Amino acid sequence: MNISNHKMIVTVIICTYDRSHLLRRALSSLVHQTLKPDQFEIIVVDDGSRDETPTVCEMLRKKLPHLRYISTGSNLGLAHARNVGIKAASGNYIIFTDDDCIPATDWLERLCADLDRAPIVAGAVTSPVNNYMKLCHNISSFHAYMPGRKSNTTPFIAGANMGFHRRVLEELRGFQNSLRIAQDIELILRARHSGLKILFSPNAIVLHDPERTTVASIFRHTFKHAAVTISLRNRYRSLLRTPFILRSAPLLLLLAPLIALKVTFQIYLSNVNIAKLFWTAPLVYMLKITWCLGAYRGLRSGRGLKKE
Repeated sequence: MNISNHKMIVTVIICTYDRSHLLRRALSSLVHQTLKPDQFEIIVVDDGSRDETPTVCEMLRKKLPHLRYISTGSNLGLAHARNVGIKAASGNYIIFTDDDCIPATDWLERLCADLDRAPIVAGAVTSPVNNYMKLCHNISSFHAYMPGRKSNTTPFIAGANMGFHRRVLEELRGFQNSLRIAQDIELILRARHSGLKILFSPNAIVLHDPERTTVASIFRHTFKHAAVTISLRNRYRSLLRTPFILRSAPLLLLLAPLIALKVTFQIYLSNVNIAKLFWTAPLVYMLKITWCLGAYRGLRSGRGLKKE
């Protein structure tokens, strides 16, 4: 599909909650996209913010004429907010990023080019390098989507940078509203279970620049995320070939240092760009141990024992 021959075929959805200062930065980055302004719309879904989010959207509308603001009225969660955005979207391609991301100027153009080739595209995620905590957190969370890898199929996707054909989201019936964490992973597993493949787009880049900058905040985020995602790994264990060790709480706890060490080595050996940042390895290793501990908690609470 040649995007230049179609009017408004791309919808960008950004969901936000009480982060108007970050939203302003994200929207401002979309002003200078290489894709022409009349070729895409932006939908901001305000999930019950109490700050200046409506004002920010009104101000940016002068530079982004196809910016639309929708409020959910109360804080219902990211999955619900994304589904609200999908229902309001007019695009054939629906693309998501987050309010703490800064897309590159050619982000939309490159992502759309790959959506011409695949029904689901996982864009690339980079990190600020001047903050050690952010850099380590991003490597731990987004190493599979960092530039340095070739364009190819990928098993997962990052909610910070993902694109879909509209029909895919309609067939999957959107995100699971009951999930507060890892809604993107759950959706992609359903997509893969139905036979769909995901294409990694290494040149469609967003910079993930979160507010989490303390050790406590990034460890807490990693722990909570693991406690939820372990259930998905076991619910789809045949699809993912989840090893027995990730289904046994005692084994996972006992072998956590070795599991974390193996994963950390794989991260740095699989991407030369990450290998150059070798001094981040100690904290990334500790974050992977934290993931194991969070997964252990998920297994112990029964979250990780749901049948496929």
